[in-house]
Amino acid sequence: MGFLGEFSKLMEKHGEHIIWFTILFSVLLGWVFLVLEQIGESTENPFEGSANDIPITQISRMIEIDLREMLGETDLPEPLTPVNNILL
Repeated sequence: MGFLGEFSKLMEKHGEHIIWFTILFSVLLGWVFLVLEQIGESTENPFEGSANDIPITQISRMIEIDLREMLGETDLPEPLTPVNNILL
């Protein structure tokens, strides 16, 4: 409803059809807020283990391998490999 007053001010310069842009801009602004909400929910907990999260298990495994190499061990675990190009 806030756009209605602003677009009504433009009617003298651009004509009466400009008021219909209120609908377009309201939908666009609503879409922006919905997308921001979805992005916030998907990045809320980066350690859940989903496709966009931090691969904490792979990072831990690499630290374990590096530490065992520094200690001189030869029986090292295999690094984790991606499954469908996703590291968990």
